[in-house]
Amino acid sequence: MVAQSLEAGIRIQDLARRNGICASLIYRWRRERPVSAAPAHLVAVRIAPESQPCIAPVPPPRVEPHIAGGSGSIEIEFAGGVRVRVGEGVSLPALRRVIAALRG
Repeated sequence: MVAQSLEAGIRIQDLARRNGICASLIYRWRRERPVSAAPAHLVAVRIAPESQPCIAPVPPPRVEPHIAGGSGSIEIEFAGGVRVRVGEGVSLPALRRVIAALRG
């Protein structure tokens, strides 16, 4: 388009309208990329509709007790190496929310 914009009798506004772009882009391209430079290669792009995420089934977590001096804590390791360590005073509803969020 930059090369076309330099041809005699070409109106930048008409060229931009035919190509569905703003005329200021052509002016910017003319400043940034001289015609003597290697031509840019344009690639067709198609925007696909959003799809549902592919969620693989998560195996049940491996629960390993982690006892350090009778602290009563446990460590849960999820697929992908994510670990949660909780003490004996953890709230069961809070722990369920954390596990649901990590599986989620």
